[in-house]
Amino acid sequence: MTHEEWASYTDGATMLAKLNTEQPRFLRTQVPEIHRFLVACSWKHQHLIPQESLRNGLQGAEDWIAGKIDDAELNRLNYFAEADAFRIDYAKSPEEISSIKSIIDEISELREIPFEMARKQLLDAAYFAEGSMIYPLFNSLPWVDHLLTSPFLCADLLRAFVIPTLDG
Repeated sequence: MTHEEWASYTDGATMLAKLNTEQPRFLRTQVPEIHRFLVACSWKHQHLIPQESLRNGLQGAEDWIAGKIDDAELNRLNYFAEADAFRIDYAKSPEEISSIKSIIDEISELREIPFEMARKQLLDAAYFAEGSMIYPLFNSLPWVDHLLTSPFLCADLLRAFVIPTLDG
């Protein structure tokens, strides 16, 4: 990948995939940077993440990165964040579905699309945020498919957080 290619990409997932193919060792050294990048991407899409525990988890991830909280506290925050994602994913009762509809109705981008499509977008954002919180704690680093191939990845934020050595 050249400097020009890196600067011109508009798809963060494509950039990461190419970087992983060309420089897998470099990517393994970038776990803190990728963690910051993923959290920043989550905040960029915070309008799709209105749940308090997911937002608290993202703030907790920033605090963990800054050394203000330990792994146990990050895992505690993740427990509640993951529960919010599960509430969207596994909702079946009329009350649970109504709760999801209420969240969707508050998000202009989602309220005009069919319920199941809106629910999936809300769910994808929730799982992306939850995974972003705990990225360094995954066992299969640096590549975690559901995070590093997500449509929530922002090319400009990737360029801000990860600075690879490039040809040309």
